[in-house]
Amino acid sequence: MVEPRSGLAVYCRGVTKSFGQGEAEVKALRGIDLDVALGELLMLVGPSGCGKTTLISIIASVLDHDSGVCEVLGRDLAELGSSDKAALRRAEIGFVFQSYNLIASLSSAENVAVPLLLNGHRRGSALAAANEMLDRLGLPGRGATRPNDLSGGQQQRVAIARALVHEPRILVCDEPTSALDATTGDNLMRLLRETALKDGRALIVVTHDNRIFKYADHIAEMNDGRIVNMDAKA
Repeated sequence: MVEPRSGLAVYCRGVTKSFGQGEAEVKALRGIDLDVALGELLMLVGPSGCGKTTLISIIASVLDHDSGVCEVLGRDLAELGSSDKAALRRAEIGFVFQSYNLIASLSSAENVAVPLLLNGHRRGSALAAANEMLDRLGLPGRGATRPNDLSGGQQQRVAIARALVHEPRILVCDEPTSALDATTGDNLMRLLRETALKDGRALIVVTHDNRIFKYADHIAEMNDGRIVNMDAKA
């Protein structure tokens, strides 16, 4: 196992990313410097379009950066091929997409079990672990239900269960409480801290929900592709 730099889950220096070319070019990231320590919950905040989702997509190795250095758990992403990045995601990263990305033809438990199956677990044990995670997230007995028969908030919890079930060292969440009421959002954030941060894991949350800021260890404010303020929480 590669050792992370000084206990850091994520180390970014001068990270840039653009989309399009010429007059149509959009500079999404304009030189990001960011450290995320193992054992902490970092929130990324800022207006829509400021680069938050682009940044976490690069950290989760689902999007390549243009320049700069981005190390994840000690691995320089620029030096990894596509198969190595896929292996890193399978083993070490959980990603909760804002659009959930659930597979409609699979049951909730089958959706949650996907990371375990990709990592070689037997189907029976993977489904048992998936149902246990759904229970912990407040969806007991819903393992056989397909996503289209669940509410938006329930679908979101299925997506979170899928991201947590293989116990990744880094969990990346894009607006995890956007479809939840205040009480459910609080319960979810407590569970995320308990589950994702145990054993020195790191949790990165993109959010507009100021109700959950209290759960952060640090808050990085972004604007126009840059981190403009890092607020260390007391």
